[in-house]
Amino acid sequence: MALRSSSVHQCLLVLGCCLVLYWGHSAGGVDAQRPSFGKCPHLKTVDNFDINKFEGQWFEVERSFYVLELVSACTSFNFTVKNDGSFKVLIKTKNRITGNINKNFGIANPSSSNPSLLQYRVDSRLPVVMARMLPTSGLYYVLHTDYDNYAILWSCSNLGLFYADQIWVLGRERDLEVTDRTFVYQTLQELGLDQDRLVLTKQANC
Repeated sequence: MALRSSSVHQCLLVLGCCLVLYWGHSAGGVDAQRPSFGKCPHLKTVDNFDINKFEGQWFEVERSFYVLELVSACTSFNFTVKNDGSFKVLIKTKNRITGNINKNFGIANPSSSNPSLLQYRVDSRLPVVMARMLPTSGLYYVLHTDYDNYAILWSCSNLGLFYADQIWVLGRERDLEVTDRTFVYQTLQELGLDQDRLVLTKQANC
C-alpha cells in the first residue's frame, strides 16, 4: 500500500509540475488560455501572400480569449513594409478603465519560404533573444485574407503534452459586413477552429 501511495503521489507531482510549466509559459507568450491535448495542427495559410497588399491599418474585430487583453478596447494594428521586406508594426489599444491609449511597436519578419508566416518580436532595447520572449512575441500565421476587408490570424505553441492557440479576426473597418463575417466563420469551420471561442473586441467610443 505504501508503494502504491508513493507512486500516486509521484504521478500527481509530475502532473502538477506540467500544469505549472504550462501556465507559466502561457502567461509570458502569445498563447490563449486554452490548452488542448496533442500537438499544434498544421493549418493551410495564404498562398502567395502579398505583404504590400496587407500593409496598412487593421482593426481587431474578434479574438479568442486572451488574459492580457481583458481591459483592452479599440485595438488596432498598423503594418508598414520596410526596405528589408519586414513589417514595422504599431499596435494601439485603449485601456477600458483609465481611458489611456497604449502604443506598442514591433517587427514582423515574413518567412522566406512562406511569407504568410510572420515571426513577430516586440521592439525593445533588450537583446533580440530576450525580446522574443516578451508577451505577444511569437509566430503568427495568416490563415486567410482578401486584403481589402478581413484577415484571419492564428498562433499556436506546443507545450509538451498540450498545445495552446489563439485566433484573431481583423478588419479594415472596426466591424465586418455580414457577408464577410459569415465567410470568416465558414473558413474557421473548414480549418477546424471553433468560432464559438471568439469574443467581440470593443470598438465603440474609440
